[in-house]
Amino acid sequence: MTTNTDPISGYWLDQATAEIVERFPTGKILVSSGISPSASYHIGHFREILTAEALAWGIRRSGREADHIHVVDNFDPLRKRYDFLPEKFEEFVGRPICLIPDPFDCHKTYAEHYYSEFEDNAIKMGIRPSKVVRGYEDLYKSGKMVQPIEQVLENIDVVREVFEKMSNRQLDADWTPVMVLDDQDHFSNASLASWDKAAQTISGVSYVAGRAKLNWRLDWPGRWSVLGVQVEPFSHQEHGAAGGSYDTGVEFSKKVFGYEPPVPGVQYGNIHLVGDTKKMSSSKGNLITPEQALSIMPPEVLRYFVVKSKPERTLYFDPGLGLYNLIDEYAKVETAITKHEETEFAEAYQFASDIKEIDVLVSGVSFNHLVVSYQAAHGDSEKVLGILARSGWTPTDDTERTALLHELSYVAKWLEKYAPESITFTIQKELPHHELNDGQKYFLLKLVTMLGDTSFEAQAIHDAVYEASVSSEIKPAEAFRTIYQLFLGKDSGPKVGFFLSNLEKDFVIARLKLEA
Repeated sequence: MTTNTDPISGYWLDQATAEIVERFPTGKILVSSGISPSASYHIGHFREILTAEALAWGIRRSGREADHIHVVDNFDPLRKRYDFLPEKFEEFVGRPICLIPDPFDCHKTYAEHYYSEFEDNAIKMGIRPSKVVRGYEDLYKSGKMVQPIEQVLENIDVVREVFEKMSNRQLDADWTPVMVLDDQDHFSNASLASWDKAAQTISGVSYVAGRAKLNWRLDWPGRWSVLGVQVEPFSHQEHGAAGGSYDTGVEFSKKVFGYEPPVPGVQYGNIHLVGDTKKMSSSKGNLITPEQALSIMPPEVLRYFVVKSKPERTLYFDPGLGLYNLIDEYAKVETAITKHEETEFAEAYQFASDIKEIDVLVSGVSFNHLVVSYQAAHGDSEKVLGILARSGWTPTDDTERTALLHELSYVAKWLEKYAPESITFTIQKELPHHELNDGQKYFLLKLVTMLGDTSFEAQAIHDAVYEASVSSEIKPAEAFRTIYQLFLGKDSGPKVGFFLSNLEKDFVIARLKLEA
């Protein structure tokens, strides 16, 4: 990738990258992210991994080397039996998710099922970390966390002091930062008095080969030191609060592990479903999964949605009208950049569209136009191409034609699952039942005459409808409603001129003459 020598813009990624490069003036910079595969991932998880990916991308674009490593926190315990799990999974509560069977019997473990599901969609998003680290296999079972465990046990008084100071509470006398696995692979608290450093055991369990684990507030800074992490973005709502896990992690990193803690680069906010006051949650079911999102929008548009706003902002994902507008917004930015025009989100577009390792299939037709054309064509792709040709758009080559047909799959799924009723319609094959007053009948006669002399383009049709309504002395709203009733059997629909231009002129004229 070429070095970016442009002046630093006001875009958050450029600002963050400049600060990181200044903080680490030499050598390769290691950016980390981490997520626990405790259930189906949602697009809020994409904000974490995509923010880390963006920081690494920005560092490389500045001319420096950077790696993005992603930690799969698969050594975390199953907290409870979630509603989507069979009753038999009650017995696995408290067991690490890497040592629990896949509830769907298609992967070796519970953790691997959900991470593989996520990884498939991350690849579609153009997210390919330099390295994927599995917490159990690559950190604990490999013995790499032995030193951090011993550093914690050797400095237990310091650990207690930091916990009590940062949390402003007194810890119980039997409090312990280490959990061990019993014979049934369930976690239990280790007894600090039982630590045998020479034998490398605690509570009679060896902590050399993945039979013990530090609790989260120590595990996180412990792996910073093991992996050499220099940058790790995190949620300001979950980890960034005063006295939260990042603050304690910084203290533990310096005082227990002897490691200079990473900088966040940025702190990001949660993603909510529009209208929901709570963040997306896999266990609660108020979520949009990556697979669901990518069924209705191109991956570069989802990347754009995540990175266009300042990271600290809470994002609201609207799979209905919000998505309808988002895709067209992205297309407008793309058009502006193609024409070398200034646009507010140029930098966000550069990152969002830089996914060359996968096919990026985006045509020049607006989502709005595709939605109307698709419905006017009753979902027939070849008829959609015919409608677009009448409006002046034809593919320049087979690639663009393939792009258009690919986008229609998003339109079809969106209409099926998320489109608001105000957007959906069906062209009535038979003339709907109608009762027209004299004004409406005269309006239709005038309109048929006017349309016979038009080019049948959207603006010309709109002007004809307006002029015919004035001549007939009915309000434009009544004129529009009359047309919707005759073609859709409902009182509202898309913009009339644009809508009728998507239909065959002979069919429109016949229907306006009240012919079935």
